[in-house]
Amino acid sequence: MLVNKINKAKGKKLKGGSLPDIDLDFESSSRDMVKKYMEDRFGEKQVASVGTVTTFLPKGIIKDFDRQLDNNVILANVITSIIDDDASVEDIFRRSANEPKLKEYIKSNTDIFYMMDSILGQPKTQSIHPCAIIVFPQVMQTESYVPVRKQKGLTVTDWNGGELDNSGFLKSDVLGILQLDKYAQILRLITKNGKDAPNIYKLPLEDSEVFRFFGNGWNGDVFQFGTELISGYTKYMKPQTIEDLIAVNALQRPGPMENGYPTIYAKCKNEGKKVEYLWGTENITKDTYGLLVYQEQIMQVCQEVGGLTAIEADDIRRAMGKKDAKYLAMWKERLYKGFSEKGATQNEFEKAWDVMMEFAKYSFNKSHSAAYSLEGYICQYLKVHYPLEFWTVALGNASETNVLRFLSEINASKGIKVYPCDVNVSGITMTSSLEDNAIFWGIESIKGIGETTAEQVIKERKENGNYTSLENFIDRHSFKGSKVKKGTFESLVACGAFDKLHNLEGSEEKRDALLKYFRQLKKVKIAKPERDIYTIGETHEKWWWKLTQKRLTGIATVDYKTICEENGINMPFATSSVMSSPQKYGIDKSFGGYVLECKIRSSSRGRFASLTIESNYKTYRIMMWNGEYEIFKDRLKGIEKSFLIFSGELKYEEKWTKGNQFTLKDYSDFIVLK
Repeated sequence: MLVNKINKAKGKKLKGGSLPDIDLDFESSSRDMVKKYMEDRFGEKQVASVGTVTTFLPKGIIKDFDRQLDNNVILANVITSIIDDDASVEDIFRRSANEPKLKEYIKSNTDIFYMMDSILGQPKTQSIHPCAIIVFPQVMQTESYVPVRKQKGLTVTDWNGGELDNSGFLKSDVLGILQLDKYAQILRLITKNGKDAPNIYKLPLEDSEVFRFFGNGWNGDVFQFGTELISGYTKYMKPQTIEDLIAVNALQRPGPMENGYPTIYAKCKNEGKKVEYLWGTENITKDTYGLLVYQEQIMQVCQEVGGLTAIEADDIRRAMGKKDAKYLAMWKERLYKGFSEKGATQNEFEKAWDVMMEFAKYSFNKSHSAAYSLEGYICQYLKVHYPLEFWTVALGNASETNVLRFLSEINASKGIKVYPCDVNVSGITMTSSLEDNAIFWGIESIKGIGETTAEQVIKERKENGNYTSLENFIDRHSFKGSKVKKGTFESLVACGAFDKLHNLEGSEEKRDALLKYFRQLKKVKIAKPERDIYTIGETHEKWWWKLTQKRLTGIATVDYKTICEENGINMPFATSSVMSSPQKYGIDKSFGGYVLECKIRSSSRGRFASLTIESNYKTYRIMMWNGEYEIFKDRLKGIEKSFLIFSGELKYEEKWTKGNQFTLKDYSDFIVLK
């Protein structure tokens, strides 16, 4: 079984630069499958998922109350950035002596802080641990051992993991990983395309092209490396070995990040920064540039420098993670004795102890990090060497937000092309074409076209051959009970599904004519012309077709520069090189994009707006402060899912966006295209 094979693989040493020899059968790895496997093995009444409870913390309390009181959201964010989440009310009051904004906030919201002391630490929400499962002895059923509840169809303990551990129950971490399902899909597609599928657990681990992708931050849909935060870090750190990837995974955790370890590691690795070691730890941390990156290193320090046994060292590691101050205080003297016997001074020991305590709050163990990093390497290897199959599966499983990021990376890496839907190529979802070295958008992926409609289009094509024209397509789907309705025909034309068949690519006038031809053939009558977007008698602007395609499918590459020029915006257009280079002093530029979101907020100075736009699969922010908001506010109604072309000041924003951001001025152009 899958779980057994993964568990057996844990701890196997990597030999000869290849992964352990595991023959996985790629069963479904969802939570339901994991639950069923455990129940089949140990008995339905002997298995339960571990319940968790989130508690009220200071930052959450302030934000919850502010929402109820309709307070200033931005001010609340400022206040919560000042305080720590493990602070007591007394700590917050002491901090306010040196923080004028916090002091003023407390004065204005005394009720919050009077109530906070009684709310802190109280249960807030019940949840389920993502992987922890308890296996109970066969003598009695689950509910005879611990209190349980039903949640999301699962039996869940009302005791948390620590309570179950202390009671002596067997707790296992069993992860259900979607990535294993994706591997199966990718490998099947590789074979289907007539290629030899690789043994993903015997890959060479020194592939320079794989590490080039990591170094460029091209981590889209790469397990454990796909977030913008980690992608940005791999771009900065430039990993060159599997050990570097393992370090990346562990460094991007709260403990190391709070201590600035990711930056120190990268500077030591790439810039020759001098390595500084805690007393007695050089042999333990020489591979991580003097930094305590893994939990195992904490245990090594306790054993090799502090003189403790392996069991005692593990007890300390666990106590540090649980912030058990009383238990740790008992061990501090023992550790100091071990340090001092080896020659450390009191100050040297205290420095090492403080670092260990701070790091261990949210640290990661190397065995976990290694397993995750190997999975990430496999993903990146498949992307580099089998981009067509990798991206077909990735896009087919992607959320709307991730689709934008994936398309941006595909454009940057230039491995394959992505085309809109095509009636003679597209499947229900994403379809790869070896002939075109491209992915074609799925028919069901077009808004308004359901799975049964897509199935009818594909079934007819398979049984009776490719469509030869729009008229041929209409004839073959015009019968009683057909799922292909007027809206289906028009959406397929609008999103470009007939472009290749009728040689319309790049010709909006021809697409206009094709749409009119369809309506004439079908004798379409429009009851309410004012609501009909495909109005006969009008030739649509070029941008209108791109906008319609964008709304229907989410995919469209747009020439915003030309649209700006055609609409009289004369300010120089912000090129891709300008947008990717931090503009520290601010420059006036024109730009354009598809509006994803428009948020209108309030501050002490009045109302302002924040817009998020997507420009050829990259997202940017536009700020419209109080004065400009009053100028342009009438144009913001219904602006989402429209094209926006504008001019404004482009400047690097350090605190929130950490990237270039546009700010509108009173002289800015601001044109909404719907």
